[in-house]
Amino acid sequence: MIELANDGTYEKQLKDIRKLHSSGVNGDQKAVQQAHQKLAALRQAQPGNAVIEAYYGSSLALLARDTIKLLEKDELAREGLDALNRAVALDAGSKEVRLLRGNVCVRLPDSFFQTARIAIEDFTFLLHTNRASAGYLSASEVKDVLGHLIKAYESAGQPDMAKQTALQLAGLKGKG
Repeated sequence: MIELANDGTYEKQLKDIRKLHSSGVNGDQKAVQQAHQKLAALRQAQPGNAVIEAYYGSSLALLARDTIKLLEKDELAREGLDALNRAVALDAGSKEVRLLRGNVCVRLPDSFFQTARIAIEDFTFLLHTNRASAGYLSASEVKDVLGHLIKAYESAGQPDMAKQTALQLAGLKGKG
């Protein structure tokens, strides 16, 4: 079992977890396992923390991605989605929570999990919030969100919305 940093600082622990999570997203299976173990412990120490719950859910989805057994893959993915939905219920306005849930939902096969509509909801929320509060998302985040939104619309069978969003993205890429 991996012990959490004993310095008591939640932010330092979360920073380390974010690094492991990022490595895991990029394919490092050991980092996924380490992040998940640390998140399980931190989640017990800080119940009701939306960011921790979202990373925990994402780590479960990454474990699902990496497992070979289909039943286990399904179970882990569903547990991950449940945790991500709990995180949004805890803090629906959190950019980090919405980005995590949207990114997981857009990557799951919609034909099996029906998560494209959730991804659309999260990415649309982020873009609307950014319009209302300039600078909420960085320019890079806006481009990433629009790219993911295109994929979510395509998965949801909404090609017209995907094309409209692609035009928005092309307009941004033309500016810089």
